[in-house]
Amino acid sequence: MYKVLGVMVILALVPACSGSSQATDGGDDGGTDGGVIHWGECPFDYTAPGSVELEDEMGMERTVSDMHLRCRVDFDQVQAEVLVKAVGVEIKSQAVIYEVSLAQVCREGSVETLPVGQADFGKIGRHSWKSMDVAFDGRMYSFYMGEMCVGARPCSPWPDTFDVHTHPGMELVAEGVSTLCAGVGERGIPAPLVAQVRLPPEGDGIPFTMGNADGDPDEAPVHTFDIYSNRLDVREATNDDFARFLSDHGNDCDGHPCVDTSGEGFGLEERDGFWKPQEGAEQLPVVHVSWYGANEYCSWRRLILPYESNWEMAASAMGERSYPWGEAAPDCDLVLYDACAANGPEQVCARAAGDSREGICNLAGNVSEWIGDYYLADHYATCEENQTCQRGPWVTESGEHVIRGGSFALPAHNLRATDRNFAAPETTAADLGVRCMASNPSF
Repeated sequence: MYKVLGVMVILALVPACSGSSQATDGGDDGGTDGGVIHWGECPFDYTAPGSVELEDEMGMERTVSDMHLRCRVDFDQVQAEVLVKAVGVEIKSQAVIYEVSLAQVCREGSVETLPVGQADFGKIGRHSWKSMDVAFDGRMYSFYMGEMCVGARPCSPWPDTFDVHTHPGMELVAEGVSTLCAGVGERGIPAPLVAQVRLPPEGDGIPFTMGNADGDPDEAPVHTFDIYSNRLDVREATNDDFARFLSDHGNDCDGHPCVDTSGEGFGLEERDGFWKPQEGAEQLPVVHVSWYGANEYCSWRRLILPYESNWEMAASAMGERSYPWGEAAPDCDLVLYDACAANGPEQVCARAAGDSREGICNLAGNVSEWIGDYYLADHYATCEENQTCQRGPWVTESGEHVIRGGSFALPAHNLRATDRNFAAPETTAADLGVRCMASNPSF
């Protein structure tokens, strides 16, 4: 059973939020303009995506959702965001062909609507993605997935790379520039732009040794198996991230509350049918999240909760470190845990010295994190035989799920990369949050 300061907190049912189906992005103050909420710095024309009925090549009717995609451009003195809305117009070779209905670019908080022809949105199929092109200021930015969902490759759910060409002329200026992209939810709320790290950086089916013979009983036996790559969020979900999710989705997750809004230290509030972080709490990790809420939040971002094996692979540098930062004993320069006498979590990524080898923050301390896998104390003893080491047991009688990472309220023992904790899925606590992972398939 998961405990925080000796108190276990259980969720109470809270009704789902209601409100407008449109949300305009304009200003960091969280204010509203004519009843429409502001998200971030760019006042894009966010609206709820619609859908169309298209007939495929077999004569079958298919419902095709609009694609609303926001991406960041940070290249050669240009810092901007673009928003492109596209509508499905044809199904060809089992891929949907899209046509752009609106393209906008935002620089320094000012939004410009681009002329027709300055943006193009290609086809999306099971294993295909034609780049989204956006042209402004004499350059064409072509966004695409740097790694496709083929075999065991851990594709990202949205484009993560762009090439740059002159426009017109189409002379190549740069290729493979990293970017962040995200979609827009059913109510028109933009999903957060959260960086991810590929683990391991290259390769698939790599041997990984998991567990600790000198740790707690549920960390044994040490076992080795082939693990597949993933893309893990570089940070824990913040109040700002989760406010967007709740505003779009509501506080009902699979018939359970996503978060306990009455919990001590809860940093969100509902205004006019939308959720916003409390002032000063925007970059604090969201807490009092149930497993149901964590799972739905990741699904909303077209991601999943981490598997226990992938999480430990990241925290241990493929089994080479006892803590994310190495072998040094925990101290308050590296990590926020009970010895630091904090009353609550701090902003995400506040102690860079405690980051993992790949630059992932807060894999130890700050808040603990829900894992997708069910918990079994003797799982390591049977997983190789059952072929469940990679993804954990399919189901357990107790229904409890794994928790990883220690927290500001837990001792140094719980900061170890191999430490395991667990709780019932409806459990919430003042030091329990979430981070997400991309795997194959991610959508």
